[in-house]
Amino acid sequence: MKILLIQLFSHNKLAKCTWISLFSIPLMFLIFANVLASENISSQSALRGLEIAQKHCSRCHVVSDNNKFSSIETTPSFFGLRAMKDWRERFNEFFVRPPHPALVNVLDVTERSKKLPAFVSEIDLTLDQIEDLISYVEKLKKKDLN
Repeated sequence: MKILLIQLFSHNKLAKCTWISLFSIPLMFLIFANVLASENISSQSALRGLEIAQKHCSRCHVVSDNNKFSSIETTPSFFGLRAMKDWRERFNEFFVRPPHPALVNVLDVTERSKKLPAFVSEIDLTLDQIEDLISYVEKLKKKDLN
């Protein structure tokens, strides 16, 4: 999206091709709105949560419609977890549920045990980032698991 905007407005293309920009700009906003709607994200906290999920959680979980095929098959998707009655509790304490203690450290809250092997690079999160993650999951549309 940013590349498209930069290309559209750079090198005086807007002045030379005014008719293109008049039709392209609303189209770009429509595309951007569809991207946001597909993830059903509206708050800044949820957007930050999506970024955290994509950076860290997508190693194992399907976290959005954009990584449907890049998870570990046996781990529940965020959509599946969101459909559970206790989803909020699970996300509030995910860092103490196996296998997360081996790789997740919540700054000023937990300390990763030296006895636990880190089979992937350690993830350091803050409580604010966990709140952002929960905000993102809260915005996910529940998927029918049947």
